Amino acid sequence: MRDLGLRVLPVVEEGKLLGVITRESALAITSTRSNTLVRDVMESPRLVFSTEEDLWTALKAMLEFDEWYVPATSASNRYEGILEIDGFLRSALAEFSEMRGLGSVRDFMSRNVKYVTPDETIARLWRRMLKTRYAGFPVVRSSRDMEVVGMITQHDLLKKGYTRIELESEAGPRKSAKVREAMTTPAITVREGSDMYLVAEVMVRNNIGRLPVVNGKGYLIGIVDRSDVCRAYVVARGVRL
Repeated sequence: MRDLGLRVLPVVEEGKLLGVITRESALAITSTRSNTLVRDVMESPRLVFSTEEDLWTALKAMLEFDEWYVPATSASNRYEGILEIDGFLRSALAEFSEMRGLGSVRDFMSRNVKYVTPDETIARLWRRMLKTRYAGFPVVRSSRDMEVVGMITQHDLLKKGYTRIELESEAGPRKSAKVREAMTTPAITVREGSDMYLVAEVMVRNNIGRLPVVNGKGYLIGIVDRSDVCRAYVVARGVRL
């Protein structure tokens, strides 16, 4: 997961899909000294598609459940692969490469943005990720100064070795671990007047799932993610979901 930037791994035995292990599970229990097995933390996926599923019906379900990676199986429950929402982004880039127009960011972004500050603890950040099911947050300078100074994601935590987070309270030995120690900086941002095609390009090129939207001063005013790009793609293509 760390090396390939994966968020979900299918659990397969003798070709049959048994479940999935998520990045959240890995962050909660993974340790070089842990005896925990995959079977102990794997879970049933919220969605599973048949390989015969209509593609646009599948996309509708992914958007409704906010699932970006869904396993696909044959009629006999044999694991065949993962349907990634990134595939729809690449399709959008291919289909609209000439006009390069998928609509304005302001029409698809979310304006009620959750954020963190550099001095927040990793433990508090982790609890917020579990509560909101968000895999990443923009990092602003302070609650009074909304300048975006970075991004913090589950992948950043995994990459920096922040595992077994649920077992470490803020009073524990790593109490001093702060967001600033794991965040990625500078953050890649977009403006609300940008086209969603640009957002898709940036996401695919950098393998990232969300971009803070900033004003001319670099202050946070919104966020746009892969689901928003897919909605823009659906609208531009004239598909009714």
